Amino acid sequence: MDSVSDAIDDLFDPARNDRPGAVDLSGLRMLLQSQSNTIVAVGTGGSRIQSEESEYKRNARTLDANFRRLGFGPPFPWPSLRDWYGFYSQELPTWRERREHVRGLTQAALAKLDELEARGSVHDPAADDDTATWDGLNGRIAGLVTEYSGARDRDDWQDVGRRSREILIDFGKLIADPDLVPAGDDAPKAGDAKSWFDLFLARHASGRDKAELRAMMRAAWELSQKVTHGDIEDVDAFAAAQATVLVVRTAQRLLPSD
Repeated sequence: MDSVSDAIDDLFDPARNDRPGAVDLSGLRMLLQSQSNTIVAVGTGGSRIQSEESEYKRNARTLDANFRRLGFGPPFPWPSLRDWYGFYSQELPTWRERREHVRGLTQAALAKLDELEARGSVHDPAADDDTATWDGLNGRIAGLVTEYSGARDRDDWQDVGRRSREILIDFGKLIADPDLVPAGDDAPKAGDAKSWFDLFLARHASGRDKAELRAMMRAAWELSQKVTHGDIEDVDAFAAAQATVLVVRTAQRLLPSD
């Protein structure tokens, strides 16, 4: 009876509602190895499920969320150690088989991270930003990072460009503020993201000391728009995606803090 009660209580663990933070590749490798060790220990008599379950489930949510962010599936298919027990008790009768099975999953996950590191990935310096106003855009940027991580051919790279353009359209809507419009001028149309962006720079990045910043931001905007057609390569998609992140995150820094 107690074990059933424990299992039901787990469903209402408040930590289930926590959004896992972004973890870099080095941190993912360490967490992956730690999780692998726990799985093996439980499956070979080294640890009891009850003593490891809470930490295992927290780590599983973090691993799964970050692997999805990078365009990969979960490294281990068991959300809980009870699920792992159910699997190995039916499919893997010996300790050796359990170790080898987990080792294979771990090595496959590490190989994906190594491949990703070798080809480079789009970096979002504010991946864990929780500003309510920008929440919707944060999700779109996370999707862009994932999109690029899984891009392998021209169609995929063009999809990265389209997603970059859509993010900047949403960004334009977010920064559209009638107060940015000079007296006597007509406000740009709601969907004219570039015009709102120019007004934003004129207000929040004005002056000679920010001339280079304005030029860089405008160049990044143009770059992010160019990867939707033509004979493009991986480097073009990477540049477009990274330029999009740069525009949005720099704009956030330009806004005055409350």
